[in-house]
Amino acid sequence: MMTMRALLASCAWIALLTAPATLAAQDAAAADDVVMVDDLPPRTEEDGLAAMSDMFAGLFTKEPLTPEQEARVPAAEQLVAKIIPAGTMAEMMDKLLGGVLGPMMAAAPDAAVTTLAKQIGTETYALDLNEEQAGELASLFDPAWAERQQREAAMFPELMKEVMVLMEPGMRTAMSELYAIRFSSGELAEIDAFFSTGTGGKYARESFLMASDPRIMASSMEAMPALMGMVGDIEKRMAESVADLPAVRSFADLSPAERSKVAEMTGLAVEEIEANLAALAFNYEVEEATATDEEIAAQAEADAAAAAAVAE
Repeated sequence: MMTMRALLASCAWIALLTAPATLAAQDAAAADDVVMVDDLPPRTEEDGLAAMSDMFAGLFTKEPLTPEQEARVPAAEQLVAKIIPAGTMAEMMDKLLGGVLGPMMAAAPDAAVTTLAKQIGTETYALDLNEEQAGELASLFDPAWAERQQREAAMFPELMKEVMVLMEPGMRTAMSELYAIRFSSGELAEIDAFFSTGTGGKYARESFLMASDPRIMASSMEAMPALMGMVGDIEKRMAESVADLPAVRSFADLSPAERSKVAEMTGLAVEEIEANLAALAFNYEVEEATATDEEIAAQAEADAAAAAAVAE
C-alpha cells in the first residue's frame, strides 16, 4: 500500500522541480545548525514526518520583510493571482502525471515483482523471475495483489492533485513576497499591466504550466548520454583534488584499540559494525552481479580514470 510518506515525498520533489523560476531562484540561506535525519530519535511514522518537516523548514531561513516590502505585498499578490490562477497547480499535476510521470511509472518493475520483493525483504532487481512466476509467488502473500495495486494506482493522481491544492496557498505567499522584495512598486505595476492583457495573461498561465510538458523531460533525456560521458571525467577530477591526502582507512584497518573507541563512542558493538559492513559489501556484490554490460563498462572507465588520477 502506498504510504503517506511516499506521497508527501513525491509531492515535495515535484513541487521543487516544477516551481517557477522566480521562486526557485531565490537566494539559498544556510541553516546555522544542520540536523541529520539519523540524529532523530525513533518515533511513529506521523511523528517522523512532523520532525522531518520541521527539520527541512529549519534549513531555509526567511529574512523578515522590510516595511517598504510589506507595502508592496498587496500589489504582488494581485500579480501572482494572474500568474497562478486558482487550481493551476492541480492542473499542472494532472498534466505532469499524464505526460511525464505516466511513461516513467509504466517503465517501473512489474507489479507482481514489486509485491513479492516487499514481502520477502529484498529488492526487485535481485529477483530473476518472469511475470508468471512473480504473479504466482505474489499471490501466496496477497491473492488480490493485482486489484490492490490497480486501485492504489487509480487513486494516486487524485491524491497528488489534492496535496498540490494544499500546497498552492503557500506557493502563492512565497511568490508574492519574492515579487515584493525584488520589484519596486512601479515595476510591479508595469508587469501587472502586461499580465492584464490577453497575451500577458496567456503567457503567465502557459509559462507556469510548460514546466510539466513532456518536452522538458525529453530534452533532459537527450542530454543523458553527454552527462554520462562526464562521469569518468568528474570522478577523475575529484580524485585529483584529494590525491595528496592520506588514504581513507577502513574499519578493518583500525587497530583493536581504535575499533573499540569507535564502538564505545557510537554505541555499536564491534561485531555489529562488522556485520553492517558485511551486509553493505553483500549488497554491492548483488548490484555488481545484476549490472548490465553498459553499466559495468561505464564503472570500469570511471574506476580507471580515478586510479590514473591518483597515480599521477
